Amino acid sequence: MPRADAHLHLFADGYPGRYGRSPAGGNELAIYQTLRREHDIDLALVVGYEGGPEFADNNRHLARLAAAHDWIAPLAYVSATGTDAAGLDRLRSAGFAGIAAYLPDPASADAFADWAATAAGALNDAAAVISLNATPEATGRLGRALAALDGCAVLLSHLGLPGLHATVPTPEAAEERLAPLTGLARLPHVGVKLSGLYAVSDPAEAYPHAAARPFVELVLDRFGPARLYWGSDFSPSLDHVSFAQTLHPVGLGGLTAAETADVHGGNLRRALGRR
Repeated sequence: MPRADAHLHLFADGYPGRYGRSPAGGNELAIYQTLRREHDIDLALVVGYEGGPEFADNNRHLARLAAAHDWIAPLAYVSATGTDAAGLDRLRSAGFAGIAAYLPDPASADAFADWAATAAGALNDAAAVISLNATPEATGRLGRALAALDGCAVLLSHLGLPGLHATVPTPEAAEERLAPLTGLARLPHVGVKLSGLYAVSDPAEAYPHAAARPFVELVLDRFGPARLYWGSDFSPSLDHVSFAQTLHPVGLGGLTAAETADVHGGNLRRALGRR
C-alpha cells in the first residue's frame, strides 16, 4: 500500500532524543530514505521545529532538502506570533507547503489566533497546510481563527495532545479531554494526525498504546476517516517504538481497505494537491 507520512522531522545534526543522540542511529535523511523505500512511502510532510538552540536553522535545512528531494513537502516553523507578510512570501518562495506552530498553552494560542486573523488571506491564497501541536487548553482558543483559514488544510498533530495516561480512559473521559478538538469537527478543512501515540501512553514504550484507543476512536467518529492522517513522528518516535510499529495505530481495525488507504496517504495527497 503506498503511504504518505503526515508528520516527521529531519534535523541536520539529528534529534537529540532521550539519550542525547538521534534514536535513528545515524544520518536521519539517509535512514528515512531506507524506511520509506521499505514501507512504500512516496510523500512526506516534514514538520519544521526551531523551538530550542539545538534546532536552529531547521527551516533552512528543510528548504535545502526539499529542493533536492521531490518527495519532501516541508512545513516551516513559525513562532506563536507568526511572521509578517514578507516572511510568508519568503517561505513560499523557498518551497514550503505551509507552516508549523507549537501552542502549549492558552497564551500561545491567543497569540497565534491574533496573527492568523491578519495572515488568513495570504495563507488561504496559498492553500497552505498548517500543522499545529496544540494542547486541548490551547485548542479551545482557536476556533474562530481556524474557521477563517478555510482555504487551508489545518492538521492537529498527535491526536490533539491529550496527555499521558497510565490506564485506558473511558470513552466519556476521552470525550471530555478532547472536547476542544472535537468541537472543530464542524470545520471541514480541519483534520487530525494519528501520530505520536506513544505520547498518550504511560509508559511511552507500551505499544500498541491501549490508552490511545479511546482517543483514536473518538476522532474517527467525529472527523471520519477522510480527515485523519497517519504520521510516523520520525525520529522522536524511535525513542519508544520501532518505525514499523508506527504504521499500525490502534483503533482502526474497522476501516475498509479504501478508508485505510486514505488515512495512510490518500488524505494527505489530496490536502497537498489543493495547492
